[in-house]
Amino acid sequence: MTRLLIALAVVLGVAGLGGDTPAPGPCGSAPDDGGSTLTPYPAMAGRDFLRGASLDPDGDPAATGATLRTMRDRFGIGTAGLYRLDDPGPVLAALEELGMTAVVRLEEYDPQTFAFTTADADRLVERYRDLLGRLGEAGARSRVAYLAVTMPLDDPRVQARLGGVNSPASVARQAEYAVAVTSRLRAAAPGLPVYLGVFYGWDGAYRPPSYAGAGADGYFLTQYSYPRGDAPGAADGDDALIDARARHAVMRRFLDQYGDAPVVIEYGVQTTGGPAQEAGLVRDRAAKRRALAATTRFYCAGYPSVRGTMYFGFDIHKSEGEPSTVTDFGLV
Repeated sequence: MTRLLIALAVVLGVAGLGGDTPAPGPCGSAPDDGGSTLTPYPAMAGRDFLRGASLDPDGDPAATGATLRTMRDRFGIGTAGLYRLDDPGPVLAALEELGMTAVVRLEEYDPQTFAFTTADADRLVERYRDLLGRLGEAGARSRVAYLAVTMPLDDPRVQARLGGVNSPASVARQAEYAVAVTSRLRAAAPGLPVYLGVFYGWDGAYRPPSYAGAGADGYFLTQYSYPRGDAPGAADGDDALIDARARHAVMRRFLDQYGDAPVVIEYGVQTTGGPAQEAGLVRDRAAKRRALAATTRFYCAGYPSVRGTMYFGFDIHKSEGEPSTVTDFGLV
């Protein structure tokens, strides 16, 4: 019955590709033209939906606490995706005070040797062992929404080591690594949910195996718009702004592999582009503002198994490409 309801949601979503937008309500409302806040979560109410955004703590506990408060009060964000959390104490204390949760990202690996082996799983757990022990303490556990384990398919050095991203060796190793890293994290941090990263490529060209055999608690699916030409602007419809057709196609692939397993969508919207970065590109701030709210409504209203979204990133501006270009993903 659950699979039937999900399939019906997909069919109804595809039928709406002409530009129909779900009515305002539990999945948020469309931003009015005069607003000034860039947020994926305008006027959401009544649904248990993870409202996340990634944050790179700057090491100053007071500044991080103030940023988290701003995320909650101004942007409607309830969960922070955290990088470089070697000392979790001050951040967890701030989250407790604010009633927020954290997604803790476990994604450091050696690009010179990583090959989706069980030894790589051991090294990941060892790298984060102290942190996992702190997070597993009774007072901290309730602040952790889940542990996010990156599967670095898009690293060309890893791809080359395995004969290509879609090679038989890569496919087999990914599935084995998923089992190993999930079981090792459960042993190192009992009680903390483990979510595995799923990525089908920026243009959908990757063919990863299903990681369902690992028995993870859920998944986070990376899916950005990919305009392949002129970036959409504020005058374009929501479907064009968020690349709805490609998003539907990726969700169909995910549902085929994972059914109704919990999933959080990771995505970003950026306005500056550059030679190395088309993913998430829109023309200007007004288009970005509409795309943020439209993406939330797309997943919240259309897919029951989507537990929430994690926006990349609250205050992240990246220098990428040759020549280097600052890519503006930030909400601030």
